[in-house]
Amino acid sequence: MRELLLLMLGLLGGPSIAIATEVPLERHQLGGWETDIGYTGVVRDGDTLHVSGVPCRGADMQVAVRDCYGKLTRILQQFGADSSQVVKETVFTTDMDGLIKAIPDRKTFFAGGNYPAASWVQVSRLFDAEAKLEVEWTVRLK
Repeated sequence: MRELLLLMLGLLGGPSIAIATEVPLERHQLGGWETDIGYTGVVRDGDTLHVSGVPCRGADMQVAVRDCYGKLTRILQQFGADSSQVVKETVFTTDMDGLIKAIPDRKTFFAGGNYPAASWVQVSRLFDAEAKLEVEWTVRLK
């Protein structure tokens, strides 16, 4: 009888055992230069995308911003996502004043004012010496 009572208690309120299955990382290259340098353009970790810094050029910062966010939008579309799912943004620029003037251009890529947490950092040089900015994103897919 005691065994039956213990079995019933175990079934009704005992701790449940969950078996977690590890999802492997998916690595997606954006170009052949990544292998040469030693990084991956996009890493998917379950429902999270980590997008490496996307370098952008242009005659001025407004052109570079439109170039950058256009590239990033195409990356999102490859994963069935949109800008409302961008959780964190880090922008590195060689011209903070130019980037500040381009804020209206940047904001057009975030529909409905759904902006991510963001940090903007001025640097003296980017890996691509002709780039005006480089943007990296963390994206929640679901």
